[in-house]
Amino acid sequence: MTDHRFLDFEFAPLRLGDRELLTPVLRRHPQPLAGYTFAVLAAWNPFYHYGWSTAGPDTLLISCLIDSPRRRHLLQPLGTFGPSLKDRILAAADALPYPLKIIGVSERFIGEHADFSRAFTVREDRTTSNYVYSTEALATLKGRKYAKKRNLISQAEGLYEWTASPLTAARTDDCFAVLQAIVEEEHPLVEGMLAREIAALESTLRHFKAWEQQGVLVEAAGRPAAFSIYEAISPRTAAIHFERALRSFKGLYQVVNWETARVIGDQGYEFINREEDLGDPGLRAAKQSYHPVEIVPAYELTYRP
Repeated sequence: MTDHRFLDFEFAPLRLGDRELLTPVLRRHPQPLAGYTFAVLAAWNPFYHYGWSTAGPDTLLISCLIDSPRRRHLLQPLGTFGPSLKDRILAAADALPYPLKIIGVSERFIGEHADFSRAFTVREDRTTSNYVYSTEALATLKGRKYAKKRNLISQAEGLYEWTASPLTAARTDDCFAVLQAIVEEEHPLVEGMLAREIAALESTLRHFKAWEQQGVLVEAAGRPAAFSIYEAISPRTAAIHFERALRSFKGLYQVVNWETARVIGDQGYEFINREEDLGDPGLRAAKQSYHPVEIVPAYELTYRP
């Protein structure tokens, strides 16, 4: 992909070498939704073909390809978003041959820029809303509502021994071994969103150190059996981007969830963002079973000429 002009701005394609340029801006403007880190953008770039433009000294615009036919749209603008920039985007949107969409928009952005948002149809996208939990609750599993989780971990303790250790770049091969074991033992149908997620996960593992990721590796019965990958998205919140476990070990998903929460808690983060459910009923039920303290809404804005 080459540089392109969009909405009257010059956009550069997202490249791995852009991390040092973009990360400071992304960190200065942390978002309640988990998709605004360089690691997330880079991991999903092969599918969304992101482009970026600095529309001001402290303003970042990120374009993406979505829909069918594939058309270029925007992620939520980050940083300073003044009246002249809003007018410029609206004027350019008016000239597009299709309705501009702005995706991954937080409730906070809509509230802060109500004048801009009124030019759009605003729709909550429940499938991409983020589940946020108390770190302490997931690390301690206290109370009746977590009784089933504690029971599964107790059963796991009686069935096999496990150890949990920090995931480092030197141990990412063990994560690939877990992924291979899942394929061989569970035969998942790898297509659609699952195929894209696995590609993003593998890319994250390959660039684990460069993208400043953290994680937990769980070994059970003497072999790598589960792992998680997470990073800070704000001073108070860590987001878990990926989690995998062998289902042949009963309760192992609960184990890796618990072990990861304890590590994140020890690092001082008050909240854990476990991202979206993508509209999958099973995934939604699993995320709700951990009793989120908040489901952070994500919105899609569609321009109204």
